[in-house]
Amino acid sequence: MSAGASRGVARAPQGRAPRELGGRRASGRPSSRAGRRELRRRRLAGLARLAFFLLLVFIAVWAGVRVAHAGSDAAIYQGEKYVVGNGDTLWDIATRHYGDDVDPRRAVYDLRQANGLAPDAVLQPGDALVLPYGGE
Repeated sequence: MSAGASRGVARAPQGRAPRELGGRRASGRPSSRAGRRELRRRRLAGLARLAFFLLLVFIAVWAGVRVAHAGSDAAIYQGEKYVVGNGDTLWDIATRHYGDDVDPRRAVYDLRQANGLAPDAVLQPGDALVLPYGGE
């Protein structure tokens, strides 16, 4: 007999890895088919939760961008309609319509934005403009 066996120390039979409690192998993986199925189910549930979380983040970012840019679209401007007369300029229209309440430079900028006019656009008599409200 060997020295270890005479002292009452139990040894694992050769050729087999020792098993841990709970039906798991020494590598940490379940040994039974049902255990592997349960592990697979947990992993899939974790992936589903991750996918759901990422979807919620995507929706939140999308909604935030939509709200942040809601006022920058020229199509949403509402205001008075104005028909351009002979000799009218954007500066004249801005000072006449908004008066001293609004800086004329800001008013001209708002008029261009609301009507999609380029900085070098020339107004023609009969053109229809939208005059946005002064606070926009």
